[in-house]
Amino acid sequence: MLSQILYAMPFLAQGFAITLWVSLLVVVLSLIAGVALGVGLVYGPAPLRWAVRIFSDTIRGIPILVLMFFVYYG
Repeated sequence: MLSQILYAMPFLAQGFAITLWVSLLVVVLSLIAGVALGVGLVYGPAPLRWAVRIFSDTIRGIPILVLMFFVYYG
């Protein structure tokens, strides 16, 4: 059993590194998108504010599992 764990370690380490990289990328992209949407919501013209409000309320209203399935299978 220990040999199987030791055999799997490089694969687990690689998966962990990929997970960290994807997480960092998502955090940065989400921060940029959130700031852009926030600025549009506060300082944008009325049509942009409405569009941002509809988009954010729609995304917030959908359960996260449904969003994950949509992104994964979509």
